[in-house]
Amino acid sequence: MSQFKNRLIDELIDREGGYVNDPTDRGGETMYGITLKVARKYGYKGAMRHMPYELAFMIYADIYWAPLKLDEISKISEALSEQLFDFGVNSSPAAAACSLQQALNVLNNRQTLYPDLLADGVLGSRTTAALKSYVSHRKQAGVKVLTEAVRGQRISFCIGIAANDESQEKYSFGWLERIVNL
Repeated sequence: MSQFKNRLIDELIDREGGYVNDPTDRGGETMYGITLKVARKYGYKGAMRHMPYELAFMIYADIYWAPLKLDEISKISEALSEQLFDFGVNSSPAAAACSLQQALNVLNNRQTLYPDLLADGVLGSRTTAALKSYVSHRKQAGVKVLTEAVRGQRISFCIGIAANDESQEKYSFGWLERIVNL
């Protein structure tokens, strides 16, 4: 495992904190940011407050890092990888991938750089090929624009959650602060 990946997962677990059971949080009971539902799906049967750190680390690596192809994307941009990873953890890997696909679609200069992608939330070979083509054409300035486009969509996504469910407003400042300061 790369040092970069290990560092990001460690930092994420630190941001998420330990055991939480807030009845107004739609995620429910969590440990290190891992929900009870995800822990059970991963095979953990114990009490959430006792879930081992190492298991949380493995879940983040397997369920959130791997589907976003972040080992490959981090070779292109660590900043983009960090945004996608944190987005995927908080909103789902599919939402993060879909955001990347949509941003790549509007940045492909009417398909002159690469064909439009199906924004299906599955980060496969077509998405990574489009990303590489985009970076080849737009260079590091383009990577920065793409990263900020993903960040902007993430902010909009979180605002939409609170706008559609007033009970979630109590979390919106923390969500946005996290995104802005990432």
